Amino acid sequence: MPPTMPPDLLDDALRWLHGLDGVPPEKAKELLPDLRARYPRTRMRLLWQREAATGDHHYDLLFPAPEGTVSLAFAPDRVIPWPLRATQRSGEQLVLRVNGVDITMERAVSILDALWEDTGLARRLMNAALVEQELATRRTDLSGGRLQEAMDAFRRARGLLTAQAVREWMAERGLSHARLEEIVANEAAVADLRGEVAEGRVEDFFAAHRERFDRLRVVRLRYADPDRAEAVADLLRAGRPAGPTGSAVAVRVDGEERSNAVALAAEEALAGVATCRMEANSRDDLVALFGVPATDARAGQVLGPARLPDGGFCVVSVLALEPAVLDEVTRGLVERRIFDEWLAERRRHAHVEWFWGSRPRTDELTAALRV
Repeated sequence: MPPTMPPDLLDDALRWLHGLDGVPPEKAKELLPDLRARYPRTRMRLLWQREAATGDHHYDLLFPAPEGTVSLAFAPDRVIPWPLRATQRSGEQLVLRVNGVDITMERAVSILDALWEDTGLARRLMNAALVEQELATRRTDLSGGRLQEAMDAFRRARGLLTAQAVREWMAERGLSHARLEEIVANEAAVADLRGEVAEGRVEDFFAAHRERFDRLRVVRLRYADPDRAEAVADLLRAGRPAGPTGSAVAVRVDGEERSNAVALAAEEALAGVATCRMEANSRDDLVALFGVPATDARAGQVLGPARLPDGGFCVVSVLALEPAVLDEVTRGLVERRIFDEWLAERRRHAHVEWFWGSRPRTDELTAALRV
């Protein structure tokens, strides 16, 4: 037994696992806090796997330790023990069947070929696994009142302002109310983890990276044609109208009449050449969302064109710059940046296994995720 583990832990945990015979995972998770309470200084994680043939569940307890991880399991006679769980039935490789045609996991993943080109998607998958791993070893206590607060915030964030809207949203996704509560509880747990990671670091991080949180009010135009995007960017920089008529359109922004970038953007959008949005973004958001270099952006500057993930091209005209202040909104953004760095550090040291794709592709993607 590792010296960091209490002497009675393994015997106690084995008896606890024995008591899970016939218990569903939802109930097992409710029982886990009792075991954790007896060993408050020991991190533990519960895993399970369902045996398709019988519907029974096999449970494992993992105990992370400085020297490695201790794995403890108990398998009743009718459940397949853990050494045999790697065997697979052919049906386990099927994702769906349409009109008698089977779609295997390999085929489904090949359709998602964009994963190899978009490291953002792979990063989200990896982050989800790292967060799940961290949460699984923590004690979570979401009381009824706090769960309701989290549920209200969840609904507001998605515009679900009526009970009917919530029911329709759940029906579209095939969610039961119990599953919805589980999703909300998980989001609340992630928020708690994010706050814990950022605790005591927000002020110093903001002071060191204040300019990253400056808010840029911009007009963003999207084009399908790169040559057209380049031409419009040149026209905007020159301050000349970009529309077919060659005339500027006067509009009012914050009570002030303007006939430059805003008017040109509006004319381009109305002509059907581009989509046009007016919005506020941080410098980091402009880089992350649109690939627009905005580190030194200032009012009156035109950024781009930059290629978008969907193949379009983005041109951004900066109307105004608002220096960052550490208000409630910015504090939340700072916490997220700190959490992103925390995740990045864990990605650098994570053990990653890909179960599809060629070795050169997976090695290249893994290397990109560790940067």
